[in-house]
Amino acid sequence: MKNVLIFIICIMALPAFGEKIDVTIYVDDAYKPFSYKGKDGQAEGIYINVLETAFSRMESFNVAIKPIPWKRGKHLMEMGDGFGLAPAFYHGHDWPYLHPYSLPFYTETITAVCTEKTLETPRLNWPQDYLGLQVGNVTGYDGWGGKEFRKLVKEGKIKYQEAKGSAENILKLGAGRVHCIMMEDTAFDYAYGKLKLSGKYNQKMARIKKGAIIGVDHVYIGYSKTARTKGKYPFQFDFMQAFDNEIYKMIKSGEIKEIMSSYEK
Repeated sequence: MKNVLIFIICIMALPAFGEKIDVTIYVDDAYKPFSYKGKDGQAEGIYINVLETAFSRMESFNVAIKPIPWKRGKHLMEMGDGFGLAPAFYHGHDWPYLHPYSLPFYTETITAVCTEKTLETPRLNWPQDYLGLQVGNVTGYDGWGGKEFRKLVKEGKIKYQEAKGSAENILKLGAGRVHCIMMEDTAFDYAYGKLKLSGKYNQKMARIKKGAIIGVDHVYIGYSKTARTKGKYPFQFDFMQAFDNEIYKMIKSGEIKEIMSSYEK
């Protein structure tokens, strides 16, 4: 009887034949140039271009992309109040509420960006060569740095600070409030270039350069395991297959590479 009731509930949750299923994917609202909230409140960025292209070809779904603070997006996934979150690294091992994941649609390189003075001492090994330093990061990006880095922070061997966004982190570095920051390579090039062009990062600030590579990670849509456990989105696996099919075709054709190479540095 219980199985019959679950079946009936799932059937009732599905739209009538021929109607598209409305789906909302949450995205980071402050991760330029990849994903951010534009002036009109809509999602913009290179990842958004990739996602919108794939979503437009998924005939059974009408997908809305909603930019929100990353920390808020994680909370929605944990509570089961949202369907999917992007751009996510794989966190099945430490965010149990976010699983499974889509096919990866890009690969990011996370780098330590430091003042030139800090890098007068060679610092090629992460995080061992960064003991005793102040390291900055963006709030909510708690997977960055790796387990050993987090252990050293907990032990007080590396000081750790957070800022609301990439621009704020770069300005803190320039002002000498931290020795290094953790940033994705392309995101740093974009944000630093914009700050210099605007005059916000001026000649009075510290000269900076890239240090050790911290990590290389694939980027996915992560789906709320909590929501799935609640039976909230009975269409989840159909959506996942449809999205993965389109992403696979975009990868094979070189379309994603073309979109990613179009950003303005």
